[in-house]
Amino acid sequence: MIVNNSLFPAKFSFRAISDMRDQLDKLNQQLATGQRAQSLSELGADRVVDMTLRARIASLGTYQQNLDNVDVRLNYLDDVMKRIDEIEDNTRSSAQQGSFEINGVNMTAAQYLAENRMKEVVDLLNADLNGRHLLAGNATENDPVPSYDALMNGADGKDGFRTIMSQRRDADLGASGQGRMTNGVVGSTVSIAEDGAHPFGFKLDSLSSDGSSTTLTGPSGAPGSASIEFTSQPADNERIMIGLDLPDGTTFTLELKAVAGAPQSPNEFQIGGSTADTAAYMQAALNERLGYYADTKLSAASAYAAAEDFFNSNGEPAMRVDGPPYDSATALVAATDADTVIWYQGESATNPRLTSRARVDESTRVNYGVQANEKGFATLMQSLAVFAAEGFPASDPNSSARYEAMNSVVRQRLAETNNSQKGSIEVVQMELGLAKTSAARVAERHGQQKATLESMLSEIESVSMEEVAVQIMQLKTRMEASYQTTSIVNQLSMVNYMR
Repeated sequence: MIVNNSLFPAKFSFRAISDMRDQLDKLNQQLATGQRAQSLSELGADRVVDMTLRARIASLGTYQQNLDNVDVRLNYLDDVMKRIDEIEDNTRSSAQQGSFEINGVNMTAAQYLAENRMKEVVDLLNADLNGRHLLAGNATENDPVPSYDALMNGADGKDGFRTIMSQRRDADLGASGQGRMTNGVVGSTVSIAEDGAHPFGFKLDSLSSDGSSTTLTGPSGAPGSASIEFTSQPADNERIMIGLDLPDGTTFTLELKAVAGAPQSPNEFQIGGSTADTAAYMQAALNERLGYYADTKLSAASAYAAAEDFFNSNGEPAMRVDGPPYDSATALVAATDADTVIWYQGESATNPRLTSRARVDESTRVNYGVQANEKGFATLMQSLAVFAAEGFPASDPNSSARYEAMNSVVRQRLAETNNSQKGSIEVVQMELGLAKTSAARVAERHGQQKATLESMLSEIESVSMEEVAVQIMQLKTRMEASYQTTSIVNQLSMVNYMR
């Protein structure tokens, strides 16, 4: 009889011990790394969930990088916008009535300030962050606005604002300096008319009187005309009012008053010995007043009309007077890069905010684009440029009145009542503030979501150190028992059974 000396229980014990050693190695590795597995395959059925969680956490990281970039840019833009808003406020405060003073070089303090402020605004509009110009829409590579000197004085054979303003003033005042108006007297009738159908000079808007001595006709026609016929002698202090439109869209009233004695002020005319004499006196006063207002109110309005055409807002073309000659011009033409310094050279989009967008979630984008040619920036540039380019010679008796007329326009254009208009500096600030708030809320949501996902991922990938330690102790006890049992089994023989 053959007896097989291989013992099945011993083989089984060896296999069990080997499995326990493999399990111990795995537990020691978990204890050392804190990770449940070293590869996805070891996670079993949890690997699909693990991959999904990791992909989502990675996408949140990408979105957070976008949010970080947006936050830096919005903070920078906020500083730029605050300073521009301060300059606007200071410019408005400077344009106060009675602030006219001439210094040694025939410049007002406001002009010096306007020049320095305009230079600073140009620098602010050209602000860049790491080479990215933030007020150029999506054309971020280059400065959106030329230098102050190029804007005001021209460059490379192209006309700057001073030239454009001078040409526009010639077109508005006309060769006679009467604001492109003609007037005359025939018998007892005074006539007044525009010198042609064009956008320049005064435009007749209304004609009225507070007496009953005249027959008023018009204004009517194109070009407009009107007449004042004295059917009887006017009463003392009877007034005739002529409403005139200015090139910048404003209107004022030229008022003439009939007086019994010698006139004491330029807006008065003498009541003559006959209605024909009275008409002649009125026509002379009208002629003088047209010249005066052309040199003051019309001159100021002309400068701002030129500024509007040169510093054009988003969506509006840059324009200039079609000439020479300019004092008899009848039309405006589009300015081109061949003959005029174009003040804004960035992107011009219908919605500037959409020119810079950052995706911060699957369905959320933060819009924070800004263009230097938006309404608020353009209006501020117009106001500063007019004062920087204008001159108020001490020898000119109308300098003070012209200066005050310009101040009046500045106060109107930069008034806080305009803050709610589309594209104003305040509206741009508000919209950028909303973008910043939106980005902050998304970032907060991402932070909460990431913490939740990382917690779920930790439950899959990480192990409890205490639990692993307990498992090692339990495994150690089992292995010691298995070693002892195997040792005893290995010592058994047939001789021991046969005793």
